Amino acid sequence: MRTPALAAAAVLLLGSVILVSPAKLPSYIKPCKRSDPNLNACVFKHGMEALPFIIRGDPKYGIPKLDPLVIEKVVVGDSKVSSSGLGLTFTCNKCRLLGLRDIQPLGVSIDLEKRHLELEGKLPKLQVSGKYTARGKVLILPIEGAGNSDLTITDLHLVYKAEFDLRKGKDGRDHARIKDPSLDFKAGGFNIKLTNLFKGDENLGNQMNLFLNNNWRDVMAEFGPAISEAVTRIATLIVNNVSEKVPFDEYLLNQ
Repeated sequence: MRTPALAAAAVLLLGSVILVSPAKLPSYIKPCKRSDPNLNACVFKHGMEALPFIIRGDPKYGIPKLDPLVIEKVVVGDSKVSSSGLGLTFTCNKCRLLGLRDIQPLGVSIDLEKRHLELEGKLPKLQVSGKYTARGKVLILPIEGAGNSDLTITDLHLVYKAEFDLRKGKDGRDHARIKDPSLDFKAGGFNIKLTNLFKGDENLGNQMNLFLNNNWRDVMAEFGPAISEAVTRIATLIVNNVSEKVPFDEYLLNQ
């Protein structure tokens, strides 16, 4: 499934550890040698060591605090012909993601010749909260409301894939840039609570929340791509912004 969860951010974070590092590497990021026959193991080890620092954020290198991570706006568009049967417009403002600090990297694969990167990880729980507006239909039921939204996704398994190329920077040296990123995921559980549905009708609101949770796989299939795209863009922007400052051979030594 194409990643809905902002959990995405999590795996992409590990990507920022691997593919980017500041002009002068900070103490928490150690380089690897391209000639190392165990390059993937080296990158994985150093990524694991650096990840907590990356999660905390580092303004000097253009990395914001990632737990919590705030996304200004996420929109799930009108999807009247979606495969899941949902058709709604849902907007979350000031979406706050909590839980990325608990990302557990499982593996990494870098192909320098094909310039391809894959990262795998899992996340026990990701919580998303914000102010929402909703209008449309979920399966056969109409939905309308504006209030607080709380979403919890559990047992996430994440796989991030991307290509990268090398471009000459102003310093005349090669700098990496990610392109065509994608994030696939599987989730073991999902729970959503929306307040002030149907102009505050508590009975209808409770029934809708129950309905959404009973059909959580369909709901997540609809919400996922929009959230995933937003998080992927943010994470990739961080990676590319930082990589502009740091030559490729500073973190993957040409030896």
